Amino acid sequence: MSKTSTSLTRGAESPTAWHATWAQALPDVCADGEWFADVTLRSSLRVGVGGDQVRLQFSNQFGDHPLHIGRSAVSAGGRTAAATFDGRDHVTIPVGASVVTDPIDLAVAHHEILNVDFYLPERTLFPPLFASASDFTCQASEPGDHVGAAEFPALSAEPFPMPDDATITVHESGPFLRTVEVAGPVPHAVVVCVGDSITAMGWPEVAASLLPEGSGLSVVNRGIPGNRLRFDAGPANLPNGRSGLHRFADDVLDTAGVAQVIVALGTNDLGLPGEFEPIEELPTAAELIAGYQTLLKQADAAGIRARIATITARRGSDNYDDERERTRSAVNEWIRGLGPDVVIDFDEALRSATSPLELDERYDSGDRLHPSDAGQEQLARTAVAALLSGLSQTAPASH
Repeated sequence: MSKTSTSLTRGAESPTAWHATWAQALPDVCADGEWFADVTLRSSLRVGVGGDQVRLQFSNQFGDHPLHIGRSAVSAGGRTAAATFDGRDHVTIPVGASVVTDPIDLAVAHHEILNVDFYLPERTLFPPLFASASDFTCQASEPGDHVGAAEFPALSAEPFPMPDDATITVHESGPFLRTVEVAGPVPHAVVVCVGDSITAMGWPEVAASLLPEGSGLSVVNRGIPGNRLRFDAGPANLPNGRSGLHRFADDVLDTAGVAQVIVALGTNDLGLPGEFEPIEELPTAAELIAGYQTLLKQADAAGIRARIATITARRGSDNYDDERERTRSAVNEWIRGLGPDVVIDFDEALRSATSPLELDERYDSGDRLHPSDAGQEQLARTAVAALLSGLSQTAPASH
């Protein structure tokens, strides 16, 4: 994929440590986007941890035109504060670059919902927005600058397209807003969850809601539907993103306060080749293991702790066959061999007790691959148990 380099411009620095409290991995806005102008976007999201100040990271990483933000603000608990960029209320972000706002004096509570508004005065390309039932939504307005409006004049959004036989809660991402950071007297160790649609569906947000306020941990979601560990998305599937190997530096190591990473990739490496991607890209167990080893080495070199999630059961899903199942089993056996300080056993958490190559019916969304809401909660509980068991070994980091 093109335009993978990111130039990061930080706003005025504060002596207080910053750490991510919400994040996403951005979609490729050019892949299936539409042109809009004179529109305000409102992102409503639930933060993991609170702080005394906020700052926002906006990214034009995948754009093919400069991104003009005319005005921006953050609202929480009935309070609204303007965002500035090196003291100005507007900014132009070059293609492939990101910017971070100046510190915003707005106290944010633990698990509070924020509204982040930003006005796009010029023609801007971004993907369609979909209706979502989750704690995070992104809405587009009727024409005009509606930043900070008490009553946001949102346009209606289409339901997210899903298979007829699946019931999936979609955590709609929206464009350009990449990370929300907070600062306060107590730093937090940020846990970045890098994964595919199973992660993007929201178990990291559930995990963040389960962590007690004094845990010292902040969990953020960098999942991309369709994402793979080893290969970037092909030309017909660009929204599936760069591979975990290629985006690790941007989406994990560049996250403010990162101390841990949970890698939950591999399902699409097995499932996509042969139908959506070339069959030649179907990996052997050794090739998948080599990919995980590369990420473990990168994390170790950066001084952060890495955990690898086992690949969940797939029997009955699209492109399932015995060869792919043998690969999955061999890879999971290797991951479990890394020991309890590294493995997070998502496969064990979701599989059927009587038919372990399949998802438990309680945790199956209906397509034999994606977890239901109950399955997402089970993954969150599994992740939290692992994080809390190793809490004493994790030191908070800051950027």
